[in-house]
Amino acid sequence: MTRDPSFTGVSAITADGVRLALRRFSATGSGRGAVLCTHAMMVHGRYFHRFAAALAADGLDVYVLDWRGHGESKPPLPRGGSWTFDDYVTLDLPAVLAAVATTSGCRSEDVAVLGHSLGGLVTLAALGTGVVRVRRVVLAATSVWLHGAQGPWQRRAVMSVYDGVARVAGFAPVRALRFGSEDEPASYVSQLVGWSRTGRWTSRDGVDYLAALRGVDVPAWGVIGAGDRLCGPDDAQVLLRRLRGVGGDAVPLRVVGRAYGDAFDPDHFTLFTREEMAPVWREMARALE
Repeated sequence: MTRDPSFTGVSAITADGVRLALRRFSATGSGRGAVLCTHAMMVHGRYFHRFAAALAADGLDVYVLDWRGHGESKPPLPRGGSWTFDDYVTLDLPAVLAAVATTSGCRSEDVAVLGHSLGGLVTLAALGTGVVRVRRVVLAATSVWLHGAQGPWQRRAVMSVYDGVARVAGFAPVRALRFGSEDEPASYVSQLVGWSRTGRWTSRDGVDYLAALRGVDVPAWGVIGAGDRLCGPDDAQVLLRRLRGVGGDAVPLRVVGRAYGDAFDPDHFTLFTREEMAPVWREMARALE
């Protein structure tokens, strides 16, 4: 079993008083910038550790976040707790970027973000609505299901079951069902399912996150695994094609897989957990510099 890479703990306090945990993997050498890694839903950030250590060895000062109610950022707790996607956008991400900037000795707008799945969605929503400004962003397996009533029946069924279980139990018992390492609050699940059913990605107050992406002009790069059933190329392009790339060009999407000369076809998480992905991690490091 591979030993967990060494790191130091950092805390951030949100405007509503939640303590968020970060783990810092300090850069080897002079350093080429600060990077914040933001994780997917139903998990905590620990799966990033090998990836973060690799980027730190490549000269980046890397921070791994646990969103509120996940990993070491508890309380609050999903069972009995109440928060939504919007809290990640308006409360968690600004507080974390400020803590990273203070610790690394830079401005928050000089931090780069690696947003994986949920983490990428939060980053895009915060950028689009002007809540934060960052140096650049890598969007890994980032998509939002906006299929509406006529979408693929498999995805509609998944979301219906997710919502039904959360309503009955009062939270989504992800750990008991072995879908991930972290439970989710019913309030968050309800918002997520609402997007899927209506085909609209909005805040609780009606802010149209999808429309807001037109104002995002931060340098961006998309990456997905060829074996990812949760986020395929078409899913990723729903968001990427709305962004303004460098010079107005389309934001590039890198598909990682055997067909493209890579070691294997990674799924939603093995993109960051398998050491065979080291060449791809170096590509991400270059994109985050």
